[in-house]
Amino acid sequence: MPWPSALSTRLPLEARMFAARWVRSVLAVVWGGLLCLPLLLASVPPPSSRVAAKVRGWELARHSRGFGLVLAMAPTDRRFLLGNGLVAGIAIIPTANLLGGFFVVTLGSIVQGFFLGGAVNIGFDMWSISQPTLFVGVLYGAANLIGAVALAEAASWAHGRIDAHFVEVERPFAVYTRISELLTTRSGVVLAIDEERRRIERDLHDGVQQNVVSLSVLIARARRASDPAKAEALLDDALVQSQDLIDEMREVAWRVYPTALDEHGLRPVLERIADRSPVPLTLETVPDRRFPPAVESAAYFVVREAVTNVVKHAEADAITVGIVAESRTALTVTISDDGVGGADPGGGGLQGLARRVGALDGSIDVDSVDGAGTTVSARIPLGTGTQFGSMKKEKRQK
Repeated sequence: MPWPSALSTRLPLEARMFAARWVRSVLAVVWGGLLCLPLLLASVPPPSSRVAAKVRGWELARHSRGFGLVLAMAPTDRRFLLGNGLVAGIAIIPTANLLGGFFVVTLGSIVQGFFLGGAVNIGFDMWSISQPTLFVGVLYGAANLIGAVALAEAASWAHGRIDAHFVEVERPFAVYTRISELLTTRSGVVLAIDEERRRIERDLHDGVQQNVVSLSVLIARARRASDPAKAEALLDDALVQSQDLIDEMREVAWRVYPTALDEHGLRPVLERIADRSPVPLTLETVPDRRFPPAVESAAYFVVREAVTNVVKHAEADAITVGIVAESRTALTVTISDDGVGGADPGGGGLQGLARRVGALDGSIDVDSVDGAGTTVSARIPLGTGTQFGSMKKEKRQK
């Protein structure tokens, strides 16, 4: 009989992330047990001493690698060493006891349950029960392990509170932070898709549909005209309008997604934006090399939407666009104008850009002062090496 499919599949990513976090936290508490005495002793000499600096470096490494606590700078207050040393010393005693119980009881119950047999008698004043050794041992060991993880999480919280008292602290690799970001960006992707659909519908309704109706009216008038000269003139107008309709359809399709972006990269499509912009637009720096398609698409839409916002609202005389590649890590897109400023980062247009970039784990920063223009900066991660490899493969196939 085959195993149930639920048992044969891999653990979900979230479960593996939590498990890795708990293992690191427990190991960090054990590491803290080794460092508690040096931390307490290093808090006695001046914080600038070599001993204090060395122990402080060890503690910062423990916080970063074990608890995922990234400090903006190294605290120089001796209370930082004293407080963390006390927490490390308090946390290691019950944690070591629980870990010892987990290994000894679990190992002993497995050996006895499989090789020696027997049962465990649990007695009370009024009665007693007998349970298989393996069953009781595994449950007791699991309880010890859960208790150790709970203590490690409590220690992580306490160390974070102490660190935050002295410097700014971030948890960029925390599992719950990552899951919250993923949930937010997933919702943002849905909203961005809906906004894009509404924009396409508006373009088709307000532009293409009106021209189709007008063209249909011209053809109908030409068919009803009794004067051949008038009918010919109406057909000539219909021909001109059909050409305009073709151009407009191409423009709508280009705004949806320019095919030149896939064929030639960012520079040609940005040059076209510059040529068609009502406000003079200068391209300062645009890398010639190619990037993952999703990154190029996001950069293009950021520039296009930002330029559209400037034209509509900024009353600017000039726009500057710059794109810089940070080695193989990220693409930074900057759009600046000399308009009236005062842009609201919470507005619909900028929120749409933030959602589009956030879908790729990127971020947007808006600097807009009244009367001093606006600068929109987007940082778009380039993704993994796999993406680059698939992009190069596509190039070779072309």
